[in-house]
Amino acid sequence: MSRFYFALIVAAGIGLTGCVKTSMQGYADRVLPSQTIQHIAVYIAAPGPLAVSMQSSVAEEARKRGVLAEDALIILPPTRSYSDAEVRRALAERGVDGVLLITVADSGVQRQYAGTIFQSTYNGTSSVNGTITNMGNTSTLSANGNSSGTVISTASPTYSYSRRTEFSARLLEPKSARNLWVGNGEVSAGGGKGLIGRLIVADGVSSSNSIGAIFEDLQKKGLIGADGSN
Repeated sequence: MSRFYFALIVAAGIGLTGCVKTSMQGYADRVLPSQTIQHIAVYIAAPGPLAVSMQSSVAEEARKRGVLAEDALIILPPTRSYSDAEVRRALAERGVDGVLLITVADSGVQRQYAGTIFQSTYNGTSSVNGTITNMGNTSTLSANGNSSGTVISTASPTYSYSRRTEFSARLLEPKSARNLWVGNGEVSAGGGKGLIGRLIVADGVSSSNSIGAIFEDLQKKGLIGADGSN
């Protein structure tokens, strides 16, 4: 079986094995801006590679909704401290009308023992000698023989994988610094075994589900969109 064909089988199996559950609750301010947010600066506080993966998901989800999203650390590099006036000025010069702050707590990939697969093969030879005695309708068999061979056995432990990613987020209006929206949620992934299990709980799954839930709620609450108005 070619590696390419095997990869296709694994990819198809992802949808059939394991489980990913996402929950999200968001609250919008009673007084919304006169126009929907069109340009967002995003800051993500998350463990290592997960932050990078989430920034990629942010760009994708924003693009789907006609919103421009930028990494806040590109606008304001973490090389020094900035005053409130400097932050406001930098965001205004960039045309940013919303700041999205995301904080993530992630369990990482957890592995649990799921049993052992035992396999055995036998190679060898056998010989039997004997006699059959017939008396009327009855036959009697007398036999003896010997067998020699090799038994090869393997025992392979199997593991299931799980991951839990909790996140909280808030969308601020740069010019007033007031919260336009706050929300929190959780992504739970797991149930798969072996390679498929690892794929199910990979950074990309936690990132896309978390960010997707945030942007979906922002759009549902009328805070973002491509039409430029609520």
